[in-house]
Amino acid sequence: MRGLKNRRGAVLIFVFVILVGLSGIVFAFLTMVSGEIKSAGAGLLNTQAFYIAEAGLAKARWALTDGGETIGWGEPDTAFGEGTYTVTTTDNGDTTYTITSDGYIPDDINTLAKRRVMEENILASPASGNNISEKAVASASSVQGSNTADRSNDGDTGTRWRSNIKNGSWLRHDFGSSTTFNKIVFIESQIDSYTIGYSDNGSSYNAVTGALESPAGTVTFDSVTARYLRLSVNGNRPSVYELETYNTAGTGVSLGQGEYSTAW
Repeated sequence: MRGLKNRRGAVLIFVFVILVGLSGIVFAFLTMVSGEIKSAGAGLLNTQAFYIAEAGLAKARWALTDGGETIGWGEPDTAFGEGTYTVTTTDNGDTTYTITSDGYIPDDINTLAKRRVMEENILASPASGNNISEKAVASASSVQGSNTADRSNDGDTGTRWRSNIKNGSWLRHDFGSSTTFNKIVFIESQIDSYTIGYSDNGSSYNAVTGALESPAGTVTFDSVTARYLRLSVNGNRPSVYELETYNTAGTGVSLGQGEYSTAW
């Protein structure tokens, strides 16, 4: 009888040892799974922070090229997706720029993840923009001989529009639809004075405001949006060899590619 009890006790001890071992294995497995889940979660947050920082960098490049911003522009604590970014632009003093963008999850105060992306030594040059008048339909109050209005935007400085009267002449460019512009460049002859007008219907014109001529023949003014541009001139049979129209607002600069890096 005592032997039977001893065998039962040994079996119970063996079962207990097995259960403890299995419990240890289960605990270790759960700990490993929990660690993997936490690691995956942290990796996801870091990836999100990286792409938010990338969004800030892309916004900065857009702002400097097409958004009309100048170097020194930046955006602090800007919400994007599940986090925020802070982006700065810096002039390196040698015609190159640096853009720095930090992405945060969820923000820079309660930070669960942060990534920084930088683009350094970005070559920059002034953006020229497109000559809107290049495809415009030209007309004029009068012409002398073969010096027709369309010669004012044919891209050839050897041809010209010339008025057949002394004063009160005008040259008009029709862009075909409402277009924003704030600068004209013209090569002229025998023009004593001029005014710049804009119109949506081609009959009633408003004068531009804030006009500044510098250098001669290059006039910038407050941006307008209209279908027609009219250059009214006075002089003894004045001529315009070329009339170009631009929208410099928003063209910013032309950015090359810099040296890209990322860091925690």
